[in-house]
Amino acid sequence: MPIYDYKCDPCNHRFEHNHAMAEEPVVACPKCGSTQQVRKIFSTGGVMGGKTGGTDFTPPPMSGCQSGGCGMGMCGLNG
Repeated sequence: MPIYDYKCDPCNHRFEHNHAMAEEPVVACPKCGSTQQVRKIFSTGGVMGGKTGGTDFTPPPMSGCQSGGCGMGMCGLNG
């Protein structure tokens, strides 16, 4: 089951909740009980383990564009 990150805007509380993708999102903050503005927030997730397919994981080469936003050579500007 996926873990979703939420944020309550009235009290600024951030929390996680496990639920199926088909289930309704959380509507009440577990800290203050507010139902006004509890929303899912973007989460990058995590990477588990250090191996893929039985081989050591090697990240792609760093980008040469020097703009600071490309990260790990994935921006498509590296010819």
